[in-house]
Amino acid sequence: MSISGKDIRRLRQRLGWSLAEMGRRMGCDAGLIGAWEMEAQKPDSEALNQMIYLQNHCESLSEEMAQEPVLEKEIESRRVSQLTHRDLLKDIQ
Repeated sequence: MSISGKDIRRLRQRLGWSLAEMGRRMGCDAGLIGAWEMEAQKPDSEALNQMIYLQNHCESLSEEMAQEPVLEKEIESRRVSQLTHRDLLKDIQ
């Protein structure tokens, strides 16, 4: 299976990773990730397998989230009628 540069960029953005973060997690440098995204180089088989795994993982999580509305569960667990941005910020502070 092949993965295009656009697919690599889309995957990285979907994961919320910078070029540097993706490189760190995959054991290479940000320049190489950028080269793959611009299709100046092709990922080797190990990197390709890692990205396919990540892609499949994202897809399975997307499917889970589509079937289980997270926001509705959160509203129900907090016993409120709605959540505001401020409510969500309390959780990370």
